[in-house]
Amino acid sequence: MKKNQKQSDSKQAQLAKKLSQIGIALSSEKNILKLLEMILSESRSFTNCDAGTFYRISKSKKKLQFTVMHNDTMNEYSGGNSGIKPSLKPLDLYDKNKEPNMNAVASYVYHKKESLNIPDIYKDNTPLSEGSKAYEKFSGYRTNSMLVVPMINHENEVIGILQLLNAKDEDDNIIPFDLEFNDLIQSLGSQAAVALDTVELIDEVENLLESIIRYTVKAIDRRSPHTAGHSSRVAWFTRRLAQIISDKKDGPFKDINYTEEQLKEIWISGIMHDVGKIGVPEAVLEKRNRLDGANFQLVLERFYTIKENFIFNSKIRNLKNNKSEDFVDDELKTNLDEWNKEFEFINWLNKPGFLPDDKEEYLRDIAKKTYLDSSGNEHPYITDEELVSLSIKKGSLNDDERSKIQKHIIHTKTLLNKLPFPNKLKNVPFYASCHHEHVNGKGYPNGLKGDEIPLPARIMCVADVWDAVTAQDRPYKPPTPIDKACEILKNGAKFGEFDKDVVDLFINEKVWEKK
Repeated sequence: MKKNQKQSDSKQAQLAKKLSQIGIALSSEKNILKLLEMILSESRSFTNCDAGTFYRISKSKKKLQFTVMHNDTMNEYSGGNSGIKPSLKPLDLYDKNKEPNMNAVASYVYHKKESLNIPDIYKDNTPLSEGSKAYEKFSGYRTNSMLVVPMINHENEVIGILQLLNAKDEDDNIIPFDLEFNDLIQSLGSQAAVALDTVELIDEVENLLESIIRYTVKAIDRRSPHTAGHSSRVAWFTRRLAQIISDKKDGPFKDINYTEEQLKEIWISGIMHDVGKIGVPEAVLEKRNRLDGANFQLVLERFYTIKENFIFNSKIRNLKNNKSEDFVDDELKTNLDEWNKEFEFINWLNKPGFLPDDKEEYLRDIAKKTYLDSSGNEHPYITDEELVSLSIKKGSLNDDERSKIQKHIIHTKTLLNKLPFPNKLKNVPFYASCHHEHVNGKGYPNGLKGDEIPLPARIMCVADVWDAVTAQDRPYKPPTPIDKACEILKNGAKFGEFDKDVVDLFINEKVWEKK
């Protein structure tokens, strides 16, 4: 008797130790699918059973979904992390009258919130056994013994059902589940529920953070409709190239290996690289011409006034000379010809593009000219402020406006540094705020150079330029052809703006074609 007692105590101690080891393993796993597989596998190992199923509760809380299925006899290992979808349909928790389904074992356990140990289905005369008997008819798998355990979280909610089938003895004979397993598996179920609840909570928080990031960026992108989608595309190009780099086994990037978490950090950095544009005036973000909107309209109205003055003065001259009021003398003809030339030039000049030196000189000659208004006050054809913008050598932004745009990097870094990113995303502010730094040290905002710029930011710099020149949604310019865009990147690398190795890989791999 004492010997049997010692053996029993030793067995209990071994089971308790095993339970503790499983609990530690469960608490360290952060991938939900792996965690569910671990729960089922360890439970089967614990009880030495032939098959098992892990059900999760659907979001509607109306069904039990087959999430992981293991069956040694049927050689089925589906769900979980396997990539194979379980073959069985979800199990209804309620009947057609919306009453609890108490005729299926797993549903019964869900509603009762208590374990169920059935020694032999074929000796059970209750409706609970009918589901398992019906399963044998279409699958060929015979279920005898069952141990079904609810997983209950800290809010007393059932978040999963663990169903174990056909316990086996040392000779692989099907036997009932030992009653001592009831409490042990229930204990394991409680540990698993805590672990699963924790992982689901972490996933929910991460999904919430990701959703906030996405919608914040979309809101910022939509402030400037012609750049909507830019951030998402840059993030995609950046992450894709980072993945390619990580997969390289030779060449300059052979020692670079990114984990999935690091790739996600790089992707989020790309998504948020322009978040600082929230601090840039919309008029600057939306500026398409050298002078936009009302500012250019003032110039046009002034030119129309000048033309009207020419015509009015001509009529006065005609009256004095006893000629028809509408007579066009040489002076008016000369003034109108010159006005038409200047007016056409001003309209051409206002569109963004390169301003040659001779054209700039012509602009300054026009700006020196003055006219008299109806009150006899003298005014310039073009004001000093307008001359600053119309004299822009390339593009549509003057120095002050370009400075405001460039400050979006400072705003990005400031905003992102104030967000409580988890440790695995700690580099997001640094990566995102370095995408305008150049390897030759002539970028901004900090003039970093070479390896002072992290590789993800050097990748992002190339992705950002690529999307800026090839984007289909810029109304102020047509998209640059692929071959020309490649030349822009190559020239940028040649003159030290971009990382040459990154540019070469981007072009050689044709990252823009990857879907």
